[in-house]
Amino acid sequence: MKIKKPKLFIILSCQAFFFASSFLLVNEISKLLLHYTYPPFNKLILFLFIFFATYFYLTWRNLYSRNFHYYLRNTYHIVIKNTAVSVLIILPVSILLIKIEKTHFFPALSLYLAMGIISFFIMHGSQFLWLKYLSNLGYFRKNYLVIGNPDEHFPLNSYFQDIGNTKNYIGTINMKNEHYLWKQAGEQRFRSLNNSNGLKEIILKENIGETVFFLGDELNIDFLLAAVNLCQDLSISYYLVPEIIQLPKKYPWNKIFPYYIPIMERFMCGRDSLTSISIKRILDIIISTTALILFIPLGILIALAIRIEDGGPAFYISTRIGKNGKPIRFYKYRTMIINAENEKQKLLKYNERSDGPLFKIKDDPRVTGVGRILRKYSLDEFPQLFNVFLGNMSLVGPRPHLPEEVAEYKDSDYLRLECMPGIVGLPQIIGRNTLGFREWVYLDLKYRKNWSLLLDLKITFKTVKLLLAPFTGSKIRSNKPLKMSINNMKDL
Repeated sequence: MKIKKPKLFIILSCQAFFFASSFLLVNEISKLLLHYTYPPFNKLILFLFIFFATYFYLTWRNLYSRNFHYYLRNTYHIVIKNTAVSVLIILPVSILLIKIEKTHFFPALSLYLAMGIISFFIMHGSQFLWLKYLSNLGYFRKNYLVIGNPDEHFPLNSYFQDIGNTKNYIGTINMKNEHYLWKQAGEQRFRSLNNSNGLKEIILKENIGETVFFLGDELNIDFLLAAVNLCQDLSISYYLVPEIIQLPKKYPWNKIFPYYIPIMERFMCGRDSLTSISIKRILDIIISTTALILFIPLGILIALAIRIEDGGPAFYISTRIGKNGKPIRFYKYRTMIINAENEKQKLLKYNERSDGPLFKIKDDPRVTGVGRILRKYSLDEFPQLFNVFLGNMSLVGPRPHLPEEVAEYKDSDYLRLECMPGIVGLPQIIGRNTLGFREWVYLDLKYRKNWSLLLDLKITFKTVKLLLAPFTGSKIRSNKPLKMSINNMKDL
């Protein structure tokens, strides 16, 4: 996840603004401590410009031009080194070019440089902590697959070492004498794949999020093209890495791994955008926190009503499968009788979703009186805002399934686990409870492939409209045919 130049300009501008905003504060402090009216502004500007220009250039070269793995591992080391280099550059320049004013100039300069250094550490520290926070939530977590024979200069084990909960090496696919071979992580030997379709099976079953292709004579060009096209069709990021031995000798490629890959091509999907991920998470925090606070009075009344009706617990807490297959605790208001799971076995023959593992029947006899009211107004879902606040769910995303439901997944169904699960998604606003399992999953995969902040906003506004409909008495227009809605995302 390399930071693009426009975003880099914004980050560096924020740092400069932070320093500039503290300029007046330091100026006032210098007046009080140094007892003079105004610092030698023209001289300070020259020195500070040299300091900032040097620091920003070194930062861009050594930090922001690399991916977020490098940032997570080397932030403070790079900040300290760049700051020291900048100070060492500015001091000899000051001695050579400026007449030294011992009483005023250097004390003032020291104060401004100190404020600049503090601002750098605050900015980089906040960025590092935010990236670390998102990493711990699993937003950057990917299963990596290697295709081809890595160059001997490439330290494969070091590169795929997990950094900040971001990497999980799955295995390697190679070719030998026109035969496809597969070695899973932890295994010592390769085993044969039946055919090229085995690649798709591995990518889907192992929920691969990123693929690294090592180009070489052994990698069949037809297989390479088919694999690249498959990654693009499934919206899976990939690198094309040339043979390092064929690269110019003057560049020390072997010395900069594993922080950089000399790539020929990289395909990156929208889900990897650090800016979009950050905005999505910030909105989740703000909205969930606000809604939980406002919902407290009504939430207490709902919990009391559930308890009074049958004496059972107010909340239904279950285990669901979240992002990257990680189990999460899932919260809802209990809308069914206490022994609902035991009664489910008697009702399986009435399941209206026979095309998959999900269970749904109309007028479920297990639903309580209070539960019917909660379901009518979708109030039973509100405790999931706590999941959103904790970070194991989002406001918008595929609904998390039960472990036994995930166990019955097939092929591409596993790709939906790459997304952060949500309270509402495309199936809820297009077909709600009328969709079959395969239609449900297809819409989730469509959401995964086309994800953007704009799509999330459209789903959110549509959801608000659906939630308010029972209260306002407005009629919900029937959706267009499902196939049309699936193929045209603008129907939202």
